[in-house]
Amino acid sequence: MPSLEPKALGRLYRQHAPTLRLYARQWGEGSEDLVQEAFVRLALQSPPPEPVLPWLYCVIRNQALANYRGTIRRRQREVQRGQTRATSVSWFAGVDDQLDAQEATRLLSELTLETREVIVARLWGGLTFVEIAELVGCSLPTAQRRYQTGLTELRERLEGRWTPTHPTPTT
Repeated sequence: MPSLEPKALGRLYRQHAPTLRLYARQWGEGSEDLVQEAFVRLALQSPPPEPVLPWLYCVIRNQALANYRGTIRRRQREVQRGQTRATSVSWFAGVDDQLDAQEATRLLSELTLETREVIVARLWGGLTFVEIAELVGCSLPTAQRRYQTGLTELRERLEGRWTPTHPTPTT
């Protein structure tokens, strides 16, 4: 079976690139590059993977994690040399009338990576919990629990009712 036709690839890109960029932003800079690289890899697949969307998320996740690890190593080297720099990334393209985008970005970034990844994949990516569980390498109930826990925490933070829980210290 041949690879995807250019028109089909373009249609997929227009339809899914914005949410894929949002998904990729949780690891830092370069979300556009990650999405473009995933679509280049998709264009080279023969036959194309089925289903395509979870495959794209997986490619982006794997490359983002590899980039993230590389960034951490680079920053550790910079710190050792005294050359640190801070970066901030917004996950939202514009201000939403219902929710302050900067506040939502801040609250979302305060969640654990595991929780944040599930929420972004579900809400903005539209992936099913089965697809998310496969993507992040956890069980279906764990993916669902992370999603529910994350939404509850976000709601409590927005309402000002959230109190951080700290693990019980051991003696």
